[in-house]
Amino acid sequence: MKACLDCLPCLARNAIDLSRKSALGDAALEAEIARSGLEILGNAATDGYPLPPPCYARKLMDNALAKSGGRVQDPWTREKAISTELALKLMERLDEIPGWDPESFESRLRLAVAGNILDFSIYADLDIMAAMETMATAFTKPIDSAAVAELKRRMDNAKSILWIFDNCGEAVFDRLLMEPYRKKLTLAVRGRPAFNDVTRDELEASGFPPDFAKGGVVSNDDGVPGMVDATCGEKFRTAFSSADLVVAKGQANFETMNERTDRPIAFLFLAKCPVVCRAIGAEPKTIQVVLHP
Repeated sequence: MKACLDCLPCLARNAIDLSRKSALGDAALEAEIARSGLEILGNAATDGYPLPPPCYARKLMDNALAKSGGRVQDPWTREKAISTELALKLMERLDEIPGWDPESFESRLRLAVAGNILDFSIYADLDIMAAMETMATAFTKPIDSAAVAELKRRMDNAKSILWIFDNCGEAVFDRLLMEPYRKKLTLAVRGRPAFNDVTRDELEASGFPPDFAKGGVVSNDDGVPGMVDATCGEKFRTAFSSADLVVAKGQANFETMNERTDRPIAFLFLAKCPVVCRAIGAEPKTIQVVLHP
């Protein structure tokens, strides 16, 4: 899906966040990164937003890293570590969450999407009880039970599944849904820093040892917080085209692949963005299981 005017406030916040994380206290550099990032967004408006929103996010990231001259390799390193630590602590207390049932596919799916409910920056002090209360809401939200049942059928019947990760922290919860399918899984990660998304560097800390998936790990060789065929590497494209089923976590993966019809894709995400909510006719902060085709 292409970006639009309503995408600009969120992207502008990304530009400001990047300026602060990349300048390391240098006020002049921070101002320059912010100015040039906002200029990128202004040019996108002039061009009529021909690209999906995550593509502009990558432009902002590339701009910040280039302007900072290598001062910071990954502006989100700290946040990713905090997200993973919090998620691992929450995993130890799942039995305290009403509605959690480790034997239920739907329950594990709700948990896999639930990580996206948490704004990990809010829980940077590792306030476990407050985070638990937020997580518990995932087990009370409405969900399309027919879509959940169809997803289970597809995952059970597929001979090969490509699992495309989203954010750190959330990835920790993915593992319980993925566990029964390890022998048919290939894991896909971002190839370069893409905000708080999972790269190879964060996989093992998130609970995925090198031998977790029979198909191994493939990088998209890209820094888009999503998957865009034209900028992904050949290994990822091969893994995508050969998979019986693609499971794509997170809203950005939906934004970049929702128009693809060449493979069966299951999108699992929390609908947070008003633009996405309008596109799929969803209420904000609802769990979405969208199957294409």
